[in-house]
Amino acid sequence: MKAYVGCVTDKGNYREKNQDRAVCHMAEKKGKLLAVACVCDGIGSFVYSEIASEMVTGGISRWFEGMKPYYPEVMDEEALVEDLEITIRELNELVYAYRGERGIDIGCTMSLLFLVGRRYYVFHAGDSRIYLVRDAMCQITRDEVVMKASDGRVKPRLANYVGKEKEMWVNRIVGEVDGKAAFLLGSDGLFKHLAYEDVKEILKSVKSSRHARRACERFLGVVLERGERDNVSCVLVCAIP
Repeated sequence: MKAYVGCVTDKGNYREKNQDRAVCHMAEKKGKLLAVACVCDGIGSFVYSEIASEMVTGGISRWFEGMKPYYPEVMDEEALVEDLEITIRELNELVYAYRGERGIDIGCTMSLLFLVGRRYYVFHAGDSRIYLVRDAMCQITRDEVVMKASDGRVKPRLANYVGKEKEMWVNRIVGEVDGKAAFLLGSDGLFKHLAYEDVKEILKSVKSSRHARRACERFLGVVLERGERDNVSCVLVCAIP
């Protein structure tokens, strides 16, 4: 099993700054594949939520770089996944503590994919999304939103996000990579204007990680051209048997 990975994030055409962050990393040793991808979308109603997004994605990057030398000789798959979940919970506590110590509201969504050989693990909080793309786009994650009345209107509000509580509820999903598959991760700004036909056509050109990054850039170009007003982030992980 091998993989091609690429990621890109952009503030878009209307926002003053980018509160999204996106990272992807891959390593292969002795035929064993490791890959991690993560998208975080800062809570828009909190002015400095890019801090939370940076804390989480930066922490995931440091975790991956620190762990990859130990797999598979020192740490097996189960140990890696357990350590990753502990790290995610610790990052949530750091964001929560930052809020309390500085007296400012920050927070972010998190959609994280971890590939170990032929198995994938998803850790999720909020309304960013991960899709598994084969003959169709299948949403793996579930949008964690509730409808609430505000100013005479009913609006969606996040029910879960990084930094909301000291102990975060983490939705965890496990699956097998059976044959060729692509995982598409994005903040909510990516998927409002992106159709399966767009994804299918662009994926045809992906034959390396350089192509995967270029595919992400093309996805962003499509949704921004169609009028998306939010920050937009995209990560693509193509698993090849």
